[in-house]
Amino acid sequence: MIKKININNLGLFKNFQWDVAIRSNPGNNIIPLNKENILYGRNYSGKTTLSRIIRALETKELSPKYLNPEFEIILTDNSTIDQSNFHENTLNVRCFNEDFIKENLSFIINPDSEIKPFAILGENSEIEAQIEAIKNELGDSNEDSKTIKYKELADLSELASTHNTDLIGLKRTLDTQLTNKATGNTDSIKQQHLKFGDINYNKTKLLHEINEVLLPAFTSIDANKETTNLEQINEIEKISVAHSVNFINAYESELPEIKIALEQTLLDNNKIAELLANSSINEWVKKGYDIHSEDRNCTCKFCGNLISESRWTELDNHFDEESKKLEETLNVFKEKIAREIDSLSNIKLANKELFYISFHNELNECSESFNTQILNYKADLEFLLSKIDERLLSIHIPIIYDYTTTFSQTDFSATIELYDDIKNRNNTYSTELSGKISEAKKELRLLEVKRFVNTIQYSTQLQNISSKETEYTSKETERKEVDDYIKLKEKEIIELSRQLNNEEEGARKVNDYLQNYFGHQNLELQAIEEEVDSDKKIRFNIVRDGNIAYHLSEGECSIISFCYFMAKLDDIHTAGEKPIILIDDPISSLDSNHIFYVYSLINNELFVKKRFEQIFISTHNLEFFKYLKMLKFSKVDRQTQSEYFLVNRFENKCNISLMPSYLKDYVTEFNYLFHQIYKCAKHDTVSDLNLDVFYNFGNNLRKFLEVYLFYKYPSKLNSSDGNSSNNKRLIKFFGENQTVLLIERITNEFSHLEENSGRSTQPIDVPEMKTVAEFILSSIRLKDEEQYNALLESIGIAQVIEQVTVNPNLN
Repeated sequence: MIKKININNLGLFKNFQWDVAIRSNPGNNIIPLNKENILYGRNYSGKTTLSRIIRALETKELSPKYLNPEFEIILTDNSTIDQSNFHENTLNVRCFNEDFIKENLSFIINPDSEIKPFAILGENSEIEAQIEAIKNELGDSNEDSKTIKYKELADLSELASTHNTDLIGLKRTLDTQLTNKATGNTDSIKQQHLKFGDINYNKTKLLHEINEVLLPAFTSIDANKETTNLEQINEIEKISVAHSVNFINAYESELPEIKIALEQTLLDNNKIAELLANSSINEWVKKGYDIHSEDRNCTCKFCGNLISESRWTELDNHFDEESKKLEETLNVFKEKIAREIDSLSNIKLANKELFYISFHNELNECSESFNTQILNYKADLEFLLSKIDERLLSIHIPIIYDYTTTFSQTDFSATIELYDDIKNRNNTYSTELSGKISEAKKELRLLEVKRFVNTIQYSTQLQNISSKETEYTSKETERKEVDDYIKLKEKEIIELSRQLNNEEEGARKVNDYLQNYFGHQNLELQAIEEEVDSDKKIRFNIVRDGNIAYHLSEGECSIISFCYFMAKLDDIHTAGEKPIILIDDPISSLDSNHIFYVYSLINNELFVKKRFEQIFISTHNLEFFKYLKMLKFSKVDRQTQSEYFLVNRFENKCNISLMPSYLKDYVTEFNYLFHQIYKCAKHDTVSDLNLDVFYNFGNNLRKFLEVYLFYKYPSKLNSSDGNSSNNKRLIKFFGENQTVLLIERITNEFSHLEENSGRSTQPIDVPEMKTVAEFILSSIRLKDEEQYNALLESIGIAQVIEQVTVNPNLN
């Protein structure tokens, strides 16, 4: 069904939006179109323009005279039809408006034109038996009571739909997860492009990389590499590392001479044996000898005694020139080795911060090896130095130097070569930095994708989708096979039905409506068979008393057109269907009787027989509108399926709105007046919400009593006593008491101010009006209960069981 219609530009409709214009009061809720829709509007208010939008759904055409048409029809399933796709819609629509008449009954407008013939099913027992057999095989297609093949198709459709819904749900869940991960939120890969390296990342790229990480050969980076990459992606270009290691192996170059000095033998002649036997004493004496040698006549700084010449001779012989020379040589070597040891603190590799993070692990290993070898080299030097000190302490005792070094020049050279290689690669890395960062980001991204795949159990979801897709495909295949079979059989029915097509039946149907509903016995539609080029051709003529009727009245044209439309609902294309029907002002130029007959035809043929899915009826005629409110609208769960709308035109712009209560709820003004009196009887005080009930009470009461009492006493009452006929009727109905006077006072004073202008400056007398209203209701109920209950029903109020209280002073 159609739920809403938006019209931005068509005819005099401009920027009409259903959700803005069609709202309830109170509540401000959007009111959609219903199953049964009545539209009232004056001529030229836009009803026909609206009908042309609906008819475009039937004919798949829209007048080219509408410039830049723009409209939107929203269906109950929320799908939309607009100016771009209306010719593709599949809705079953039948529309009666002036365009329908021009297209199908041009004879009415131009006597030289034709009336399009249409065929309905005729009779042929053999063909009908075949059709019946096929229908029995297919079963009942009624929505609420499908059987056999239609039931099988409905069950399979429901099952396939369930599987499809589940499948769509699974796909939507996965799609949402993929979209969110790719681009959706702050945790998405796109939003973290500084980390993952792709600001244009999307779901398609994510799916591609998911396939990549699911390959058996794929291995994601480990935690250490992840940490390295996270540091690496923030790197900036570094300057080249110029540092180099300048190392000369002093141990190796000095050892031969040092070894000679250590192993050198001194002559033992004239040596002091005691000193040779004790190196510590020898060293101590040596220091004393050096201290006292400058002044040999001085006393000993230790004992205070004078050193004898003989002792000096012994000492000179012991500390001879050869010993001094060897000592000097050893001290020179000692100083060299000590300086070499001190210089080792300056021999180191460049700070790793000068290198790119990618080389830090290699550099750490290289540095560890380098430092170990330098420590070994230092240990060898320190050992050599210890041997020199040892010989210096016992200068006369040779030392045989037999020592295997821990330092390896070969290994050290290899380490330096590795360092230079790392340095060179690092310096070259600057030109590759951009690519390396991109590679690091991709590795991080693929690691993230791998974690995502594992978290959402992507493979399991794909398996579930595949299984559900197999289930759906299987059921959909079964459903399609049954559907194709049904369509094939329905096509057979159509082919067989075509053999039963009978245009004369179409004309007869029109004539049935003309005669049974409108009593036109002498006016009919006649089907005439002609042969054109050896082919049978049927045309329709309108005849009166057997002769072609050329001069039809406007009323006759309206009646024939509408009967033609109603009969066409039984043509071979529509029979048995429940279309969406639109009827636009079918009572043009008709008198009251014929207006009622049109209403009867609509009510009996469409509403009573429930022959539509949805219906729209528009009119400008209040009398016809009164009948439309009496249509037998269907009800479901006690909820009416009808809605009423006004089509208005303000200057050069049309609009649609909900019909106000006064026009929708009251069949006649008489019912409205009764309702106003009833409301006055039920209100105790005047408020802003009910002021009009009391303010208009005088007029409302006067008009109601004039109508009610006239129909009660239609004869002219004798007024020789000076009382008017109205007064006579008041007295006849209410009796001779002060009530009549009070009623007359209210109907005169409160509905006229000409001779009582002072009354307009006084407040409304609520108690008096309420009392009179209660009295009138009570009187009508007591004297004509059936009429009273009917009036209550007409204003939508159940019959009142409790007694109406009447002021005893009025009796």
